[in-house]
Amino acid sequence: MAIEDLVVVVVPNACRDDTAARARSFGASVLVAETAQGGKTNAINLGERTLREHGRDLFPRLFLDGDIELEAGTLRALFAAAAATGTRVVAAQPRFDAARSDFLSRCFYDADRFNPYHLTTAPNGGGTYCVNAESRARWGEFPNIIADDSFVERHFAASERKTLLGSYSIVRVPRTYAALRGVSARKREGARELEAILPLRRDQHAASGTFRVVARALLPLPHRWPSFAVWAFTKWLERIERGKIAAQTGTDRWQQDTSSRS
Repeated sequence: MAIEDLVVVVVPNACRDDTAARARSFGASVLVAETAQGGKTNAINLGERTLREHGRDLFPRLFLDGDIELEAGTLRALFAAAAATGTRVVAAQPRFDAARSDFLSRCFYDADRFNPYHLTTAPNGGGTYCVNAESRARWGEFPNIIADDSFVERHFAASERKTLLGSYSIVRVPRTYAALRGVSARKREGARELEAILPLRRDQHAASGTFRVVARALLPLPHRWPSFAVWAFTKWLERIERGKIAAQTGTDRWQQDTSSRS
């Protein structure tokens, strides 16, 4: 699909601002599907149903979080890669913007940039992924879960997933460490929740060795030891705080980060 044929679907879900009105101001090229129900997977399902209802069930298809910005040229690169033979799901390389975050949050992301998950797979925590029609046919509607990106990932072998190095999505990270802890715990709960409904197949491998990879990268760099300490502590803490997310319902379980949007 050419960029000129691009159709954008905006799904304001449980939104309290003027997002829907602003989206509608762009005219017929932007479809708006507003819902009072929170949750990302509900929003994705509604967006895809809206495409079909308007006769615009087009591919390649890009899934993009509402707070993510793509650098110039990234959209074309993702579409081209998704259409290429052999690649089934592609993602941009995340670039974490912590410029306005507090000290502990900056330390965490200074270390997390060495996490191989952001460079070797798709989706990869960058808030966006792109599939072609054949890829999208591997599952139906998204279930009501937190980890939609990991859900997608488990439908593909490692050789079918690709991060486009040099093509970036800008991820504005939490500004406060308290918000960061909530997001981290949500991710941990999302992984547990997904394992209960879609366990890894034999030909898949769970992410392992991340701690060792990050440690090996940072321990020879004394000026980054504080970053590693904050990162390691946060990863330990999210295992404890995950249970709080599991006990919550509705939009609370998403631990939405509003600090980076103000």
